[in-house]
Amino acid sequence: MKIAVIGAGVLGMSTAYILAKRGFAVSVFEKQAAPPVNASSIAGGMLAPFSEIEALPVRFVRAGLKGIEFWDEFLGGDASGILQKTGSLLIAHPEDRHMLDRFAQHLHAVSDQWEWADAQRMDALEPCIGGKFGKGLYMPLEANVNPVPALAMLTEQLVALGGQILHEDVNADNLKADTAYDWVIDCRGYVEGQDRGLRGIKGEILLLENREFTLQRPVRLMHPRYPLYIIPRPDNVFAVGASVIENSDEDDGLVFLRSAMELLSAAYSLHPSFGEAKILDMSSAVRPAYLDSLPRIKVDQDQKYIRCNGLFRHGYLLSPIMGECVANLLDKGENNADFALFSGVSHE
Repeated sequence: MKIAVIGAGVLGMSTAYILAKRGFAVSVFEKQAAPPVNASSIAGGMLAPFSEIEALPVRFVRAGLKGIEFWDEFLGGDASGILQKTGSLLIAHPEDRHMLDRFAQHLHAVSDQWEWADAQRMDALEPCIGGKFGKGLYMPLEANVNPVPALAMLTEQLVALGGQILHEDVNADNLKADTAYDWVIDCRGYVEGQDRGLRGIKGEILLLENREFTLQRPVRLMHPRYPLYIIPRPDNVFAVGASVIENSDEDDGLVFLRSAMELLSAAYSLHPSFGEAKILDMSSAVRPAYLDSLPRIKVDQDQKYIRCNGLFRHGYLLSPIMGECVANLLDKGENNADFALFSGVSHE
């Protein structure tokens, strides 16, 4: 079958790759020239089902772990600088330490694959910050991907499998009417007026260069208003970000002054060397989210149209799982075991 995929973010590209690997003829339509600047390229790339447990129900954790397995298998020996499998760490300033205790209660209900890190363990995990914070929550099974090279690898592998990327701003209705395609898979994120249940969450991220500081894994700093994260990238670059500002009206790629100050202050609070760090980039993008912050797969059998959306902060974690669900539906005509996760119906 010939498949049209709209959108070259991580959801569109991972779905296209999985379909092409199963033998489908796949064309990806993306309105921007390569590489596109979107919510997937301006992302932390965290693969963190446990750290997201306050916004991610228990039933998604197993799917999230399969998402980590996908990236490990997909990147394979080429994972250097792209995939980090060193777990993640949650910390809090002394005045906010009660937030760690509250978060631990959520973890108790999910899994035993985590641990409290005392001062000695913190020093071993992250020497640059262990002495200052003294206590944290360590999730050894979590991982992180570097978004831009990960997307480049998906593009490369898709083309190697015979797929193509067409730089066109297409209309979904026109594609559905085009007899050249058997199915249309719409993987665009937030599009105003497309889905009344979808809202836009502005995610903001800074790239800082600090040659006097090191981290071995993503670190999340618990905050009274929203969680902040800092992620190590190659060459002493660190991504510092947050994704909770509800604002879909200004998808201009710019960062609010208030947000920049708070993100920079958070970095400085980790280590004073960030006072001399270089700001390499400040970017923002709108991330799509439904009211429950969980993604959906919506199938229109009559028009041979599938819309996948609402990944919010879980793009790199859950995109491969959604792609497998779509591929299984088109390949075998049936729903696999994970499909019900994306139905929008609670199964707690």
